[in-house]
Amino acid sequence: MSRTKGLALAMYLGTALAGAAIALAADRAMQGGGRATDARSSRTRYFDRLELTPGQRDSAAAIFDDRDKKYRTLMDQQKAILDPLRAAQDYIDADWRQRLAQLLTPEQKAIYDQMQAERRNREGSARSGERR
Repeated sequence: MSRTKGLALAMYLGTALAGAAIALAADRAMQGGGRATDARSSRTRYFDRLELTPGQRDSAAAIFDDRDKKYRTLMDQQKAILDPLRAAQDYIDADWRQRLAQLLTPEQKAIYDQMQAERRNREGSARSGERR
């Protein structure tokens, strides 16, 4: 394998791993709609289980708050990086859809539109199931 191909492969793998890490972090950050209230009650149960004293609870809460602030900062940085990439991805998607639509006959276009509607319904159902 040439050095250029190896470098390209390494870049693709690195990008895939970074994307997976970002997705995991975003998933953890976005789990549950009422995250703030959940985090507080979860934190209280955690502290109760550890049998922390009031002083320890205050210190631990400060540590948790600092961690949460750092995570929010990280997520903001990731968003700043990912937003332009998402825009580029949207452009690529729109371009191939337009080019494909020009290729299809009216009958094929109707089938394609039906396939897309079914895909959107499946994705919507999957998202609804995740929220439960």
